Amino acid sequence: MKKLFLVFAHPDDESLATGGTIAKYVRSGWHVDLICATKGESGSSGPHAVSGDALGKIREGELGRAAKILGISSVSYLGYKDGMLGRQNPGELEDSIYRAMETKLPDVVITFDTTGISHHPDHIKLCFATTFAFQKYSLYLAATHKTQKVLQKYDEQWIKRIERMVGERIEPRLYYACMPESIARYAIKEKIIPAVSFGKPWIGVKDSRISTIIDIKRFAHLKLRALREHITQMADVSHFLQAEGTPLFDQEYFMLRMKGTQEVFMGKNDSVSDRI
Repeated sequence: MKKLFLVFAHPDDESLATGGTIAKYVRSGWHVDLICATKGESGSSGPHAVSGDALGKIREGELGRAAKILGISSVSYLGYKDGMLGRQNPGELEDSIYRAMETKLPDVVITFDTTGISHHPDHIKLCFATTFAFQKYSLYLAATHKTQKVLQKYDEQWIKRIERMVGERIEPRLYYACMPESIARYAIKEKIIPAVSFGKPWIGVKDSRISTIIDIKRFAHLKLRALREHITQMADVSHFLQAEGTPLFDQEYFMLRMKGTQEVFMGKNDSVSDRI
Protein backbone atom coordinates (compact mmCIF):
# COMPACT_ATOMS: atom_id res chain seq x y z
CA MET A 1 0.00 0.00 0.00
CA LYS A 2 1.32 3.43 -0.92
CA LYS A 3 1.51 6.11 1.75
CA LEU A 4 0.80 9.83 1.50
CA PHE A 5 2.12 12.03 4.30
CA LEU A 6 0.71 15.54 4.76
CA VAL A 7 2.45 18.27 6.76
CA PHE A 8 0.32 21.34 7.49
CA ALA A 9 0.24 24.09 10.08
CA HIS A 10 -3.38 24.41 11.20
CA PRO A 11 -6.66 22.50 11.17
CA ASP A 12 -8.45 23.32 7.86
CA ASP A 13 -5.20 23.62 5.84
CA GLU A 14 -5.58 19.99 4.78
CA SER A 15 -9.08 20.51 3.38
CA LEU A 16 -8.40 23.84 1.71
CA ALA A 17 -5.16 22.87 0.00
CA THR A 18 -5.54 19.15 -0.66
CA GLY A 19 -9.02 17.96 0.33
CA GLY A 20 -9.93 16.65 -3.12
CA THR A 21 -6.56 14.99 -3.65
CA ILE A 22 -6.76 13.25 -0.27
CA ALA A 23 -10.22 11.87 -0.99
CA LYS A 24 -9.19 10.75 -4.47
CA TYR A 25 -6.09 8.88 -3.36
CA VAL A 26 -7.72 7.29 -0.32
CA ARG A 27 -10.34 5.84 -2.63
CA SER A 28 -7.54 4.57 -4.87
CA GLY A 29 -6.18 2.54 -1.97
CA TRP A 30 -3.59 4.91 -0.51
CA HIS A 31 -2.96 5.26 3.23
CA VAL A 32 -2.92 8.92 4.30
CA ASP A 33 -1.36 10.33 7.47
CA LEU A 34 -1.55 13.98 8.55
CA ILE A 35 0.82 15.91 10.79
CA CYS A 36 -0.56 19.23 12.04
CA ALA A 37 2.03 21.50 13.62
CA THR A 38 -0.45 23.46 15.78
CA LYS A 39 -4.08 23.29 16.86
CA GLY A 40 -4.81 26.77 15.52
CA GLU A 41 -5.29 28.33 18.94
CA SER A 42 -4.87 31.86 17.56
CA GLY A 43 -7.45 31.52 14.81
CA SER A 44 -11.06 32.64 14.65
CA SER A 45 -13.49 31.07 17.13
CA GLY A 46 -16.62 31.38 15.01
CA PRO A 47 -19.75 30.83 17.14
CA HIS A 48 -17.63 29.79 20.14
CA ALA A 49 -16.65 32.57 22.54
CA VAL A 50 -13.37 30.89 23.42
CA SER A 51 -9.67 31.29 22.70
CA GLY A 52 -6.32 29.69 23.43
CA ASP A 53 -6.29 26.05 24.50
CA ALA A 54 -10.09 25.86 24.58
CA LEU A 55 -10.25 26.93 20.94
CA GLY A 56 -7.47 24.48 20.09
CA LYS A 57 -9.53 21.66 21.57
CA ILE A 58 -12.54 22.61 19.45
CA ARG A 59 -10.44 22.84 16.30
CA GLU A 60 -8.92 19.46 17.07
CA GLY A 61 -12.43 18.01 17.01
CA GLU A 62 -13.22 19.80 13.75
CA LEU A 63 -10.11 18.37 12.12
CA GLY A 64 -10.96 14.89 13.38
CA ARG A 65 -14.36 15.04 11.71
CA ALA A 66 -12.95 16.48 8.47
CA ALA A 67 -10.26 13.79 8.40
CA LYS A 68 -12.90 11.09 8.73
CA ILE A 69 -14.82 12.49 5.76
CA LEU A 70 -11.71 12.62 3.58
CA GLY A 71 -10.47 9.20 4.71
CA ILE A 72 -7.30 10.24 6.53
CA SER A 73 -6.06 7.29 8.60
CA SER A 74 -4.25 9.18 11.34
CA VAL A 75 -3.94 12.75 12.58
CA SER A 76 -1.18 13.77 14.97
CA TYR A 77 -0.02 17.11 16.34
CA LEU A 78 3.50 18.39 16.82
CA GLY A 79 2.33 20.49 19.77
CA TYR A 80 3.59 23.92 18.72
CA LYS A 81 1.67 27.12 19.43
CA ASP A 82 -0.18 28.79 16.59
CA GLY A 83 1.82 31.68 15.15
CA MET A 84 5.04 30.60 16.86
CA LEU A 85 6.63 28.20 14.38
CA GLY A 86 9.24 30.75 13.38
CA ARG A 87 10.39 31.12 16.98
CA GLN A 88 11.44 27.52 17.58
CA ASN A 89 15.05 26.61 18.27
CA PRO A 90 17.00 25.89 15.07
CA GLY A 91 16.40 22.34 13.91
CA GLU A 92 13.66 21.57 16.45
CA LEU A 93 10.72 21.73 14.05
CA GLU A 94 12.70 20.02 11.30
CA ASP A 95 13.66 17.16 13.61
CA SER A 96 10.06 16.63 14.74
CA ILE A 97 8.92 16.32 11.13
CA TYR A 98 11.83 14.06 10.17
CA ARG A 99 11.11 11.65 13.02
CA ALA A 100 7.50 11.42 11.88
CA MET A 101 8.62 10.69 8.30
CA GLU A 102 11.05 8.05 9.48
CA THR A 103 8.25 6.39 11.44
CA LYS A 104 5.65 6.50 8.66
CA LEU A 105 7.99 5.83 5.68
CA PRO A 106 5.81 7.66 3.12
CA ASP A 107 6.02 7.38 -0.66
CA VAL A 108 4.81 10.97 -1.10
CA VAL A 109 5.02 14.02 1.17
CA ILE A 110 2.94 17.17 0.63
CA THR A 111 3.32 20.54 2.34
CA PHE A 112 2.93 24.23 1.44
CA ASP A 113 4.93 25.96 -1.26
CA THR A 114 7.45 28.68 -0.33
CA THR A 115 4.75 31.38 -0.36
CA GLY A 116 2.73 29.41 2.17
CA ILE A 117 -0.06 29.82 -0.43
CA SER A 118 -1.42 32.78 1.59
CA HIS A 119 1.89 34.20 2.94
CA HIS A 120 1.03 32.95 6.45
CA PRO A 121 4.35 32.93 8.38
CA ASP A 122 3.58 29.51 9.91
CA HIS A 123 2.94 28.06 6.45
CA ILE A 124 6.21 29.42 5.07
CA LYS A 125 8.24 28.18 8.04
CA LEU A 126 6.64 24.74 7.70
CA CYS A 127 7.50 24.59 4.00
CA PHE A 128 11.21 25.04 4.65
CA ALA A 129 11.20 22.79 7.72
CA THR A 130 9.45 20.00 5.84
CA THR A 131 11.81 20.36 2.89
CA PHE A 132 14.82 20.00 5.18
CA ALA A 133 13.24 17.00 6.93
CA PHE A 134 12.46 15.40 3.58
CA GLN A 135 16.05 15.83 2.43
CA LYS A 136 17.22 14.03 5.57
CA TYR A 137 14.59 11.30 5.09
CA SER A 138 15.63 10.77 1.46
CA LEU A 139 19.30 10.59 2.42
CA TYR A 140 18.44 8.03 5.10
CA LEU A 141 16.63 5.84 2.56
CA ALA A 142 19.41 6.29 0.01
CA ALA A 143 22.03 5.22 2.56
CA THR A 144 19.92 2.20 3.44
CA HIS A 145 19.62 1.35 -0.27
CA LYS A 146 23.40 1.48 -0.54
CA THR A 147 24.26 -0.61 2.51
CA GLN A 148 21.24 -2.92 2.28
CA LYS A 149 21.26 -2.91 6.08
CA VAL A 150 18.08 -2.09 7.95
CA LEU A 151 18.43 -1.19 11.61
CA GLN A 152 15.44 -2.33 13.65
CA LYS A 153 14.11 0.96 14.96
CA TYR A 154 10.42 0.18 15.13
CA ASP A 155 8.05 -2.79 14.88
CA GLU A 156 7.94 -5.72 12.46
CA GLN A 157 5.51 -3.94 10.14
CA TRP A 158 7.97 -1.04 9.84
CA ILE A 159 10.80 -3.49 9.05
CA LYS A 160 8.76 -5.11 6.28
CA ARG A 161 7.88 -1.74 4.75
CA ILE A 162 11.40 -0.34 4.70
CA GLU A 163 12.75 -3.63 3.36
CA ARG A 164 10.25 -3.38 0.51
CA MET A 165 11.20 0.26 -0.17
CA VAL A 166 14.88 -0.67 -0.17
CA GLY A 167 14.35 -3.78 -2.28
CA GLU A 168 12.28 -1.93 -4.89
CA ARG A 169 14.52 1.15 -4.68
CA ILE A 170 11.53 3.38 -4.09
CA GLU A 171 12.38 7.09 -4.15
CA PRO A 172 9.97 9.22 -2.10
CA ARG A 173 8.65 12.43 -3.64
CA LEU A 174 8.05 15.84 -2.11
CA TYR A 175 5.29 18.07 -3.48
CA TYR A 176 4.37 21.64 -2.66
CA ALA A 177 0.64 22.45 -2.65
CA CYS A 178 0.20 25.81 -4.35
CA MET A 179 -2.11 28.24 -6.13
CA PRO A 180 -1.21 29.19 -9.72
CA GLU A 181 -1.19 32.86 -10.72
CA SER A 182 -4.13 32.34 -13.06
CA ILE A 183 -6.28 30.85 -10.29
CA ALA A 184 -5.22 33.56 -7.82
CA ARG A 185 -6.27 36.26 -10.29
CA TYR A 186 -9.63 34.55 -10.81
CA ALA A 187 -10.19 34.08 -7.07
CA ILE A 188 -9.36 37.73 -6.33
CA LYS A 189 -11.65 38.94 -9.10
CA GLU A 190 -14.50 36.82 -7.72
CA LYS A 191 -13.72 37.98 -4.15
CA ILE A 192 -13.00 34.43 -3.01
CA ILE A 193 -9.59 35.43 -1.63
CA PRO A 194 -8.27 38.89 -0.63
CA ALA A 195 -5.90 40.77 -2.91
CA VAL A 196 -3.51 41.22 0.01
CA SER A 197 -2.70 38.59 2.63
CA PHE A 198 -0.37 39.09 5.61
CA GLY A 199 0.74 42.40 4.14
CA LYS A 200 1.73 41.00 0.75
CA PRO A 201 -0.08 40.79 -2.61
CA TRP A 202 -1.68 37.38 -3.10
CA ILE A 203 -0.09 36.54 -6.44
CA GLY A 204 0.33 32.77 -6.43
CA VAL A 205 3.10 30.94 -8.28
CA LYS A 206 3.80 31.09 -11.99
CA ASP A 207 1.64 28.63 -13.90
CA SER A 208 4.74 27.38 -15.69
CA ARG A 209 6.09 26.04 -12.37
CA ILE A 210 3.11 23.73 -11.81
CA SER A 211 4.19 20.13 -12.33
CA THR A 212 1.03 18.32 -11.28
CA ILE A 213 -2.67 19.05 -11.63
CA ILE A 214 -5.10 16.69 -9.91
CA ASP A 215 -8.66 16.54 -11.24
CA ILE A 216 -10.89 16.53 -8.14
CA LYS A 217 -14.32 17.17 -9.66
CA ARG A 218 -15.62 13.73 -8.56
CA PHE A 219 -14.44 14.43 -5.03
CA ALA A 220 -15.37 18.11 -4.68
CA HIS A 221 -18.41 17.21 -2.57
CA LEU A 222 -16.14 15.53 -0.01
CA LYS A 223 -13.83 18.55 0.06
CA LEU A 224 -16.87 20.74 0.70
CA ARG A 225 -18.14 18.48 3.48
CA ALA A 226 -14.73 18.51 5.13
CA LEU A 227 -14.49 22.30 4.92
CA ARG A 228 -17.92 22.66 6.52
CA GLU A 229 -16.65 20.82 9.59
CA HIS A 230 -14.26 23.70 10.33
CA ILE A 231 -17.06 25.75 11.85
CA THR A 232 -14.76 28.05 13.82
CA GLN A 233 -13.12 29.16 10.58
CA MET A 234 -16.29 29.99 8.66
CA ALA A 235 -15.31 33.66 8.38
CA ASP A 236 -12.47 32.54 6.10
CA VAL A 237 -13.82 29.27 4.72
CA SER A 238 -17.25 30.61 3.72
CA HIS A 239 -15.80 32.30 0.61
CA PHE A 240 -14.44 28.94 -0.54
CA LEU A 241 -17.76 27.23 0.16
CA GLN A 242 -19.43 29.73 -2.15
CA ALA A 243 -16.91 28.81 -4.85
CA GLU A 244 -18.47 25.39 -5.45
CA GLY A 245 -18.62 24.71 -9.18
CA THR A 246 -15.75 27.12 -9.92
CA PRO A 247 -12.17 26.24 -10.96
CA LEU A 248 -11.18 26.13 -7.28
CA PHE A 249 -13.17 22.92 -6.90
CA ASP A 250 -12.20 21.39 -10.23
CA GLN A 251 -8.48 20.88 -9.68
CA GLU A 252 -5.72 21.05 -7.08
CA TYR A 253 -2.21 22.14 -7.98
CA PHE A 254 1.24 20.97 -6.96
CA MET A 255 4.92 21.45 -7.67
CA LEU A 256 7.14 18.37 -7.56
CA ARG A 257 10.06 19.67 -5.49
CA MET A 258 12.18 16.58 -4.88
CA LYS A 259 12.37 13.00 -6.09
CA GLY A 260 14.55 11.07 -3.70
CA THR A 261 17.65 13.18 -3.11
CA GLN A 262 17.28 15.04 -6.42
CA GLU A 263 15.81 18.52 -6.63
CA VAL A 264 13.21 18.99 -9.38
CA PHE A 265 12.44 22.10 -11.41
CA MET A 266 9.94 22.37 -14.26
CA GLY A 267 11.55 23.02 -17.64
CA LYS A 268 9.97 24.56 -20.72
CA ASN A 269 9.57 21.18 -22.39
CA ASP A 270 8.32 19.26 -19.35
CA SER A 271 4.73 18.04 -19.45
CA VAL A 272 2.28 18.48 -16.58
CA SER A 273 1.34 15.26 -14.78
CA ASP A 274 -2.16 14.33 -13.61
CA ARG A 275 -0.99 12.21 -10.66
CA ILE A 276 1.31 12.45 -7.67
